[in-house]
Parts: sequence; structure tokens; C-alpha cells
Amino acid sequence: MMSSRTVAGRGVLAILAAAVLVLLSGLAAPVRADDTVGQIAKGLTGSRLYVTSGAGSPLSAAERTRVEAALASAGDADIRAVVIKNDATGPAVGRMLDAVAERVGKGKTYVAVTADGRRMGAISKELDRAEINQLITRTNGASLADRLVQFGDLTEKKVDDKARSGAVAGFVVLGLMVTVAAGIIGALLLVRKRNRGRQAQQMAELKSGVEEDVTLLGEDIARLDLDVMDKDLAPEIRSDYEHAMNSYDAAKTATARAARPEDMQAVTAALEDGRYHMTATRARLAGEPVPERRAPCFFNPQHGPSVQDVTWAPPGGAARSVPACGADAHAVLNGMDPDVRMVPYGGGRRPYWDAGPAYGPYAGGYYAPYGGIDLISGMMIGTMLGSMMGGWGAGGAGQAVGGGFTGDGGDIGGGWDFGSGDFGGGGDFGGF
Repeated sequence: MMSSRTVAGRGVLAILAAAVLVLLSGLAAPVRADDTVGQIAKGLTGSRLYVTSGAGSPLSAAERTRVEAALASAGDADIRAVVIKNDATGPAVGRMLDAVAERVGKGKTYVAVTADGRRMGAISKELDRAEINQLITRTNGASLADRLVQFGDLTEKKVDDKARSGAVAGFVVLGLMVTVAAGIIGALLLVRKRNRGRQAQQMAELKSGVEEDVTLLGEDIARLDLDVMDKDLAPEIRSDYEHAMNSYDAAKTATARAARPEDMQAVTAALEDGRYHMTATRARLAGEPVPERRAPCFFNPQHGPSVQDVTWAPPGGAARSVPACGADAHAVLNGMDPDVRMVPYGGGRRPYWDAGPAYGPYAGGYYAPYGGIDLISGMMIGTMLGSMMGGWGAGGAGQAVGGGFTGDGGDIGGGWDFGSGDFGGGGDFGGF
């Protein structure tokens, strides 16, 4: 007969042993951090679908089975899908898809979609950028599982249709190419020469317009003419004024080095920063509160930070909300025309939003900290730049990347959140 002390002792030991086992099992359990490219690639090597840790558990077991079956049945499109966290940035996702495709080494189409199903981007060896965008657009509004299933079905059908039409047209095209090869080569050379001339003219006009913006900021700084060495100058005023001067210098340097329209984004980003700090300097000198840092005036970014949003519509266009400086806001609210930034274009002047795709990066630099392409696409509906938003980006439209894949290239194409605006920002491609 055991004593009560012996039984109690053994009970305590049993409890301690159980606690140790629980602790050890917890330590031994795999703790999955945000997924890296290597983890995603490993997951897609043996499966058509991979759900990252950052995405949580957006699919039930039944939904996951249905999605995997749909992707597996799309044999010609050969799709691999990864579900990622909702706040993943477009450029990072684009680079991730390229890197994953290269590591997996098989598959013809790679698609990334956020856990809430709202944003999707893809690259493909079978389809070009426009075709991918079209397919993604047709799946907008569906739940995560339905969107992946629909994308798989639509992509498979599109690939098959292209293969059939391509086989028929191939023989006809081959004969025509042999017959007119010399003519085509000559035409291509002529087109290339004309394109280069047109691009050179557009770049010259763009650079002239940007130099006007840079000069205006320099004149504004010079007019204030503060002595930063003055011991009586308040430190916060000195700091803002020096910041403005440094941004002006950065804008001048970037303008001198600019060789492509994309290079102008760095210039206008520096100008936006310099104009805000000039606004802050003047407010401090007047003993007034430093204004909130807001997006530049939409009508003319030279006016500096906006003070409020107003509803405005271009001639014949739809109304939209845009940020405006005090003077332009007063003009719009009182039925008058705002002071619009007119830039060099075609030997004349046009509003910057109607001056061609070269001014896309120009606008992007001004508004990058305030939503970037999301903000610009909403403000410029119905304008020349707005009509190009679906294909505008640092990587360019339809650019071949990743060993024959098309549809993205850094600033992810392929319809990342197509119809609602692209993600902005950048960053590395770890942590999805």
C-alpha cells in the first residue's frame, strides 16, 4: 500500500514531465517566418499552389483542393500560384515571381494574388502583357478561390486558342515573311530611325520643362536669402532651409545626369521635398504652425504642397478629387480656371498630364510619397497620362524578363491590382 506522500510525489513528477513535453514539442514545432524566394520556390516545385505564412489561412481545405485541381487541369498554361500577404508591394512581387520561376525551373505561367483576392499579378512564357492584363481583369471581384480557379480556366483557354490560331497562321506568315523580308527590314530600320528621333525630341522637351521647375525652386530659395551661419537663426529654420537647398542641389544634379524619361522621377522627387521645406521655412519665419505635408498641387506642382482636396473635371471628362494649393482651390471652388502647369510639347505647350508618356515619371516623382501610381491613376482619368497608366512603369510595357517570361519586370505588370491602381513602393523580395 503506497503512502499518500508517495502518490502525491509521483503526481507532481507526472505533471512536470507533461509540462516539459509540451515545452519541447513547442520548441520542436516548425516556426515558419515570412517566406523567402527559396521557400516559395521549394513549395511550388512539387505543387501548383503555395500559400505563404504572411497570407495566413485564406483558403479552406475544400477550396484549396478545388484550386489545386483547377490549376493542375490547366496543363498547357502550366500555372503555378502563390498566395501572399495583402500589403505586399507590386515591384517586390514582380521581382519575387521572376526569381521563383528561375529557381523552380519549370512552369509557363506564375501568378501571385493577395490573401484577400483583391490584387493579382502574373508572368507568362505563353502570353504577353496585354493578354495577362485582360485575363486578370476578367477575374476582378471574385473571391480568392474563385479568382484562382477562373484565372486557371481562362488562361488555359487563351493558351489553347493562341496555339490553334498560331498553327494556322504560321504557314501563311512564313510565306509572306520570305517574300517581303527585305521590305520588312527596310521598314523596321526606317521606323527605328523615326522613333529615335521622336524620342530624342520628347526627351529634349521633357528636360526643358524639368529645368524650368528646378530653376523656379532655386529662385525661391535665393529670394529668401537666409544666412545659415547667423547665430540668431533658429535651429529649426536653419534645418528646413538647408534641407531645401540640399534638395535643390540634388534636383540639379539629377537633371544634368538624366538620359531617359524615367530618370526625371528622381528630379521631381527632390523638387517636391525642397518645396515642402521652403513652405516649412516660411511658416517658421512667420511664427505660424508648419503645414501638414501633403501631396503637391495637382494643377501645378510648382505651387508646392496642397492645402485641400477639390472636385475638378477636365473639359469633357469625369469629376475627380485632386489636391490643390490655396489659390487653385479658391479658383476651382469659385468656378474659375486653375493655374495649370503647361509644359513643352510638340513645339508648343500643353498641361503636363496631356503631354505624352514621357511625363509619366515626371508626375510619378512628385506624387511617389503620397500613393504613387494609385493616386496618379485616380487623378488622371480621361487624360493622356491616365490612358497610359495600365502600361506605365519603370520597367516599361511588355518587357521580356526572367528567361522568356513577360508581364512584369520590377514594377510588376501583368495587371497587379488591375483596375484599382498598382501597388507603389519597392523593397526586397523576402517576406510574402
